[in-house]
Amino acid sequence: MGQLAHAYETFRNADITILMVSVDSLRRVRELTEPTHPPFPVLSDVDADVTVAYDIFEKGIALPSTFVIDREGMIRWAYVGTSPADRPTPEEMLHHAWPLTIHGER
Repeated sequence: MGQLAHAYETFRNADITILMVSVDSLRRVRELTEPTHPPFPVLSDVDADVTVAYDIFEKGIALPSTFVIDREGMIRWAYVGTSPADRPTPEEMLHHAWPLTIHGER
């Protein structure tokens, strides 16, 4: 969450919205975000509805995943990690999201 929070302004300036979804309870999400106050919403998916819908729920565990979703709701890029530390860098995320912004249109 730290790297993404530090890169937030770059995403915001490119008109890219960041949302983080956690399967933790709302109380736990608040505990996790309270010390850092990330500049983007962190949502609680305690019933795992989103996790199941995106097919990232394996053996009762939500896999760390990153999606680039266009304005029509289509997934344009997906990264599904194998551990909590297995995540793309903000630079990699921006590389895949940039072409979908008005700045990246050709």
